[in-house]
Amino acid sequence: MNESVIGSTFEISLRILLMLNELSPIRLDEQQIRAIDFISVYAADFGLLDENLHGYSNYRYSEFSARKHIVDAALKNLVLDGYVRLYSTSIGYSYSILDAGRTVCDKLTSSYAKEYILAVQSVINRFDKANSTAMLKEINRLTIQSLQEVEHE
Repeated sequence: MNESVIGSTFEISLRILLMLNELSPIRLDEQQIRAIDFISVYAADFGLLDENLHGYSNYRYSEFSARKHIVDAALKNLVLDGYVRLYSTSIGYSYSILDAGRTVCDKLTSSYAKEYILAVQSVINRFDKANSTAMLKEINRLTIQSLQEVEHE
């Protein structure tokens, strides 16, 4: 993890570690991780927090699909660096945090990290057992709604 640019695999890697640490011992697949991260970052749009962690850009919903490759790369790096464990299942892969990842999380004490953890907890409480179908349905609903609002402007 040698990058330091906002929106990079490094940034997403840190959020994934915080997420997996908070939800341990639950194992999450890539789709769950991507949805939980997106909803957490834009939690106010989903009625979960008072403010979005990343603001209110008109293009924020386009980020969801754009993040797929970044999340994939972040997970790959986290596994290869020994922060996250990869599990092969009958339907794909799932991930959980390792002790080295927990050590990194112990050092992440900023207000952003605390807000992100709060957002992750809110997402899990809203979407029972990180139900990816329900999360994706809500992301799609808000994406369509935002597109319709742009058309009316």
